[in-house]
Amino acid sequence: MTNGWVDIKNTDMMLIMGGNPAENHPCGFKWAIEAKRQRNAKMIVVDPRYTRTAATADMHVQIRAGADIAFLGGVIRYAIENQRIAKEYLVNFTNAPFLVQEGFKLPEDGLYSGFDEESKTYDRASWNYEARGPSTPNTLPGNVAFDATLEHPRSVYQLLKQQFSRYTPEMVERITGIPQDQFLKAADVFTSVRKDGDMKKTATIIYAVGWTQHSFGTQIIRTAAMLQLLLGNVGRAGGGVNALRGHSNIQGATDMAGLYDSLPGYLKIPSVDDKDFDAWMKRTTPTASKPAEWESFNYYSNTPKFAVSLLKSMYGPAAKKENNWAFDYLPKIDREYSWTHIWDDMYRGKVKGLIAFGMNGVAIGPDSQKNIDALKKAKFLVVCDIYPEETSDFWRAPGITPEETKAIQTEVYRLPGAGFAEKDGTFVNSARWLTWKWAAVPTPGDAKLDQEILSRIFLKVRELYRKEGGAFPDPILNLTWNYSVAANPLCRKSPRN
Repeated sequence: MTNGWVDIKNTDMMLIMGGNPAENHPCGFKWAIEAKRQRNAKMIVVDPRYTRTAATADMHVQIRAGADIAFLGGVIRYAIENQRIAKEYLVNFTNAPFLVQEGFKLPEDGLYSGFDEESKTYDRASWNYEARGPSTPNTLPGNVAFDATLEHPRSVYQLLKQQFSRYTPEMVERITGIPQDQFLKAADVFTSVRKDGDMKKTATIIYAVGWTQHSFGTQIIRTAAMLQLLLGNVGRAGGGVNALRGHSNIQGATDMAGLYDSLPGYLKIPSVDDKDFDAWMKRTTPTASKPAEWESFNYYSNTPKFAVSLLKSMYGPAAKKENNWAFDYLPKIDREYSWTHIWDDMYRGKVKGLIAFGMNGVAIGPDSQKNIDALKKAKFLVVCDIYPEETSDFWRAPGITPEETKAIQTEVYRLPGAGFAEKDGTFVNSARWLTWKWAAVPTPGDAKLDQEILSRIFLKVRELYRKEGGAFPDPILNLTWNYSVAANPLCRKSPRN
């Protein structure tokens, strides 16, 4: 979410796709209604269904499910063909004027340049920018060649124009099912914020998991970002590409580094090829493509400072310049370790057990039966939740006979966790704000806060390392952890039968 819920009140135009905020985000949707009431903002809703959000819109466009990119691509073509773009914005604040290397080929035949038929992979060397000075292969040039007129045939703008030239109203109708006249009206209304070069108005694109949860969700959102950059709507009040989430939401997994490939502060986790701290920083610190003063803001040129700060916060006095800030303590990745891969490894017998906090993997996985079969092979399963669900009760899944249940050897433990209303702490809301909340009621019975349960587990593990050592105990023994708890029993064993 680039702007935030409250900022929607500043918009002049709303395109809502892949979401139904009137029903699913009613508190946040008030800001869209506020924009309509106070600014006469227009609202276009593109949805296969006529929803309560569509009922408030100036225009409802019924689209074939999954055809979002074709619609957005058609609007991009319309904006370029009718010169409803923010040219100065494109030149100064985007990569539109950058020149791509000679040899790059758009996919007229369905494939970009560099495709290897035998390996079915791309060599992306030709996809890079053209350098104005010395450049290292396969990295972004430190000084990119660019054309401020946007006329050069190898400029990003001209390549974008060529790429989306195929998204004609006829193509859009064929793929999306939207009649041409209705599509053209929607494209005209949305891009009208840039009619006759007007830059005073802004438009916002609002989406939810109706985009995200497609197998090509990333491509949809990137297409929306390209459209908003063309129109100069990113980085302005009332603009942006805004993902609708809740008051406590999954964006926190990104912000708080809950993903396998990131560390707090959006730092990239080291790979096995990063031999030391300097190599890690060289690989992950962005360089300015327009290095002249004020040409590229490049906030993440501060990555080394962020990394040192993180390592010192994690390992305290053990992180020193002399030991590469304890870089060797950090885990390194050699492949994908997303949760779907972890469950696949459990299915193949490589992962022997699972601890599940706030995640019902059987219910939300792409293949529930495979996840159930994976849990059957595990030695243990630990679940922290406030009620039984499909993961904690996997052996009761439909189709499993009593005889099969008895054959399952997985030991299942249920930890008495606390519900959201029983905890003090912070939420990461849709606008990426950390907001504090107080506990409404105390935890019942033996229930404990998540952080207390996790802290106890960690302290017990560290105690074992102190007693028994290990191949490399230093990262565990030196990890700063000031949260101390009493040594009361925290879990109870759950019989399966």
